[in-house]
Amino acid sequence: MSQQKDTHIPVSEAEWLETGKFHIEGININGVPIRCAVVRGQECRLHTTMIGGIPREVDRQRNLPLINKLYGLLSLNLEEEGLSSLLYNQPATGGSGGQWEKETLSSRTSILAGLVNHYRRAVSASDVALIGSSAGAYMAVSAVKLIETDGGRVSKLILLSPAAYPEKIENIPYGREFTRILHEPWDVSTSPVFAKLEKFVHSGGKVLVCFFEADDPPIPLYIQEYYRNLMHRLAHNDKDVSVLTIPGVAHNFRRLNRKRRKNVVDNESIIATARKFFEFLVS
Repeated sequence: MSQQKDTHIPVSEAEWLETGKFHIEGININGVPIRCAVVRGQECRLHTTMIGGIPREVDRQRNLPLINKLYGLLSLNLEEEGLSSLLYNQPATGGSGGQWEKETLSSRTSILAGLVNHYRRAVSASDVALIGSSAGAYMAVSAVKLIETDGGRVSKLILLSPAAYPEKIENIPYGREFTRILHEPWDVSTSPVFAKLEKFVHSGGKVLVCFFEADDPPIPLYIQEYYRNLMHRLAHNDKDVSVLTIPGVAHNFRRLNRKRRKNVVDNESIIATARKFFEFLVS
């Protein structure tokens, strides 16, 4: 993935909407109004839902874009293949409703499953793919059972910088108690995400796990290594899983070794990653 030139990708919501591909919709799930960007493809084909992480900073929570560069670009690529996709603001972020002091990983996962099942029905999707980043990856894995209990079929997962948490944190809102528990010593192998992920793979699901070259922080190395080791073991047992390292960038595609300018996003890396994700989804 080259970082030699910087290709423009739309940034603002207005610029994304100028493509004519995204339709902004609002839907009430579990009593919470959720703001969505929908790309409609052909019916009875794969439907992909893309799940972002949960920012801790108040300004980021309020101003979280509905369409980010990676997910927006991937949605356009999928639309060219006739495939539908969904992007949305998590509860209590961006243009969605909800109360920050009450929303938990569990409540957000339930809303995710409700969104997926609503929109997959709208296009009579044959099956569903989920793409989640950070905490969104954790929710994606957890949502599989809820989606399938309601009649859906999840066939593929892409986990970008996936987080792992102890089970007791799932019903605790982000805040002091959440942070306290997260920083306590714990056995990462006991995180429910790994058993759920392994069950998904053994049931025939396909998984792509991705980490940035420099992903710590926010994803500790011991969590990264546990995911990698699990994927290695499953691959050794002939399961359809793979691990990708995105070189030359830190978490959220921030360029490495930039002395003069910090937090520069590498568009070339985003383009290359979107292509990798596209290839996985249509294979």
